[in-house]
Amino acid sequence: MTHDSRIRVGILGIGWMADMIVPDFQRVDAFDLVAVGGRDAARTRAFADDRGIPRALGVDELLASDEIDLLYIATTHDSHFELARRAIEHGTAVLLEKAFTMNAAEAEELTALARERGVFLMEAMWMRFNPAIRRVAELLAEGAIGEPRHLDASFGFAITDPAHRLWDAVRGGGSALDQGVYPLTLADLFFGEHATLAATGSRLGPDGRPTAVDSELAVLLGYADGRQASLATSLRAILPCDASIGGTAGRIRVLPAFWATEGFVIERPTGGFALDREEVSMPKVGNGYVPMLEAVAEAIDDGRLEHELSSHAATLRIMRAVDTVLAQVP
Repeated sequence: MTHDSRIRVGILGIGWMADMIVPDFQRVDAFDLVAVGGRDAARTRAFADDRGIPRALGVDELLASDEIDLLYIATTHDSHFELARRAIEHGTAVLLEKAFTMNAAEAEELTALARERGVFLMEAMWMRFNPAIRRVAELLAEGAIGEPRHLDASFGFAITDPAHRLWDAVRGGGSALDQGVYPLTLADLFFGEHATLAATGSRLGPDGRPTAVDSELAVLLGYADGRQASLATSLRAILPCDASIGGTAGRIRVLPAFWATEGFVIERPTGGFALDREEVSMPKVGNGYVPMLEAVAEAIDDGRLEHELSSHAATLRIMRAVDTVLAQVP
């Protein structure tokens, strides 16, 4: 791909996630959104027409297209591995929604295949590129709150409809894959790789009866130097959906929803329990995916196979952590 050419993008999936990211793809000059693929021809055509996308294709047709440079996969978790595998084998770069795969074994196979074939592959963990999150990471590294020692993060909302996808194990439902990847990623981003992981939770449905998916999780991460991260997710309870990093000289509160935050508060003690507060606002561009998409375009243009802010190694760490969490939930 030459430096001045536009990257031709195809989107696989026509659900809520695809709908959210289409306007941001269209904001990035490096991309040319040329096609969308789905299983239902009429719905796919309507999706394309409503959003000004030239071509509406079937799934197999899109995967086999030679007119696509980058495929963004916005389907449910259970389909990620097979769809991404086929795209990589065809030589098409892939931006794959999170959770990346259903488990670490699938993630390891995909990343190995991408390296073997020389094809760009990245998890679409947009939070890693969020400007406010990046600024918090810089402040922590600069010692803005002294030595960071503890992190709290939660992601929870009540899904009362038993027919909702998140209650369907076959379609990749459950709290860990849909919600848990976010606080696990935040801890990984700010504190690095953990040394220990302890988890508990439940597999109770919206009616309180046993179900096939994990629905409530509490995770405690420990680090070699004694730092800790306390994480909570839930499909049954409404949680704060914010994050806090406590240090030896202050605290940073990441405003909700932390994974799509537009700001944070730095709090430093002024004596006793009194705190000096500094609020920082960093409004998102579009729907918030633009920084990630710009990074993807830059990486592909440079001929890289991954992006350092959402590397294969980072994705594998999170998928292994999810496996460990799920293994510990009764």
